[in-house]
Amino acid sequence: MLLSRIFSAVPRRIVGMRPQSVLSTSTTAREFKVVLDNGTVYVDQALAEALGWTPEQTQGVSLTLSGQQPHYFAIARTGTDSDLLARGTIESSRNAKVQQMLDYLKDR
Repeated sequence: MLLSRIFSAVPRRIVGMRPQSVLSTSTTAREFKVVLDNGTVYVDQALAEALGWTPEQTQGVSLTLSGQQPHYFAIARTGTDSDLLARGTIESSRNAKVQQMLDYLKDR
């Protein structure tokens, strides 16, 4: 089962913390601190580069925020495998049969 970070409207600050129960197959998973101010998320250069930005760019990088309350929210570069996985996870979680299987597996 995939779980990710919970992004809620915490005034002025979001701290990305990965819950201990998160399963990740990525060996490159890293945590970053971000700041939310007035509807804008501010990140440092390392996170910007991890999301596909380069110093040579004059235009921004398109990102997609996908989510299913209350546990699964993901921000990924639009059109990437990560974006497609996040969207697929959301769509699958709305399928009653998939939800039954996840509930069954959760109880094991």
